[in-house]
Amino acid sequence: MARNRSAMKHHRQSEQKRLVNRSRKSAIRTFTKKAVAAAESGDGASEPQARTLASRYQRVAVSLIDKAAGSAIHKRTAARKKSRLAKRLNKATAVQA
Repeated sequence: MARNRSAMKHHRQSEQKRLVNRSRKSAIRTFTKKAVAAAESGDGASEPQARTLASRYQRVAVSLIDKAAGSAIHKRTAARKKSRLAKRLNKATAVQA
C-alpha cells in the first residue's frame, strides 16, 4: 500500500481512471452487440425498423469508441473497432436487402 501522500493520491486517481475506462469499454461492447443483433434480426416486415435501430446503436457505439480513443483504448484500436462494426452491419443489411 502507498505510504506517502503523493503515492496515495496517485493510487486514488488510478483507481478512478480504471473504473471509468472499464465502464467505457463495457458500454462499447454492449452497444456493438446491440447494433449487430438489431441488424441481423431483420425478418422482412420489420426490416426497415431493424436497420434504423441498428444504425442508431451504431451511432452510439461509434460515439463511445471515439470518446474512449486515446484514454481507455488506443486510437488505432478505436479505428479498427469502428471499421469492423461498419463491415458487419453492412454485410448483415446487404444480405437481407
